[in-house]
Amino acid sequence: MNPIFGAGPSLTLRMLFATVISVITIVTDIHTDGSKQIRSYLNTLVSPIQYVANLPQVAFESFAKYAATKQSLLEENQQLRQLQLLQNEKLQRFDMLSAENDKLRALLTTNLRGETQKKVAEIMSVASHPFSQHVVIDKGSSNDVFEGQPVLDDLGVVGQVVSVGNTTSRVILLTDQTHAVPIRVLRNDIRGILSGTGNINKMELHNLPHGTDVQVGDKLITSGLGEVFPDGYPVAEIIEISPDVTKPFMKVVAKPVAQVSRLKHVLLLWHEANQHEGKGE
Repeated sequence: MNPIFGAGPSLTLRMLFATVISVITIVTDIHTDGSKQIRSYLNTLVSPIQYVANLPQVAFESFAKYAATKQSLLEENQQLRQLQLLQNEKLQRFDMLSAENDKLRALLTTNLRGETQKKVAEIMSVASHPFSQHVVIDKGSSNDVFEGQPVLDDLGVVGQVVSVGNTTSRVILLTDQTHAVPIRVLRNDIRGILSGTGNINKMELHNLPHGTDVQVGDKLITSGLGEVFPDGYPVAEIIEISPDVTKPFMKVVAKPVAQVSRLKHVLLLWHEANQHEGKGE
């Protein structure tokens, strides 16, 4: 069978021919300017292909740079959020400490009468029973606290100590329904007994006959009777008077001036009448 294509030049001959052509092309390129123009045309034709071929790499690098920048921004944003939270927490603590400092200053500058010693105590716990108005403070017999000791805040009477431990004490608030304070009306010195009702916002002034000269807005202060609270400390303000003639006495309701529902610190009071008794315990 005869082959379709006849046999061509030998491999050696073809190699020799290619070598000669290459040498001629190189020499021509070196010694003539026409080849430069040909290369310029070829580069112009090939450049779009090179640009298209390079697009995936450029796109990948751009995406990688975008992803890195986005991740960096996310991390920076998270750090800024954490820093903001920390700063806000510090700011909140600053506001709290500032308010607490103002309270302590007000306590220490309370106009006490006849006392020889005073000491700030912190509230440790509050009685959870709805009918029991007691708090526990962080001062006890080791601090010369004694039973019956008057307790104030920066506005007025809070209550009195009813039991004393070595490092803590229990204070009954003046709004407890078992507690009563001898008072007098600041405006005209009418005396009475102000009792707690179990409601932190209401106390009742008992046994005032009809026609007694008391008015809504009258300030009630300690009378000094009973030898527990010294005379002249603010206790409450009259907010309601019900002159029911079917009953033998008027119903007089007062609101404590002390912030008994928001106590954080209180002031323990020693005065000359019980200074030595407190130290004796």
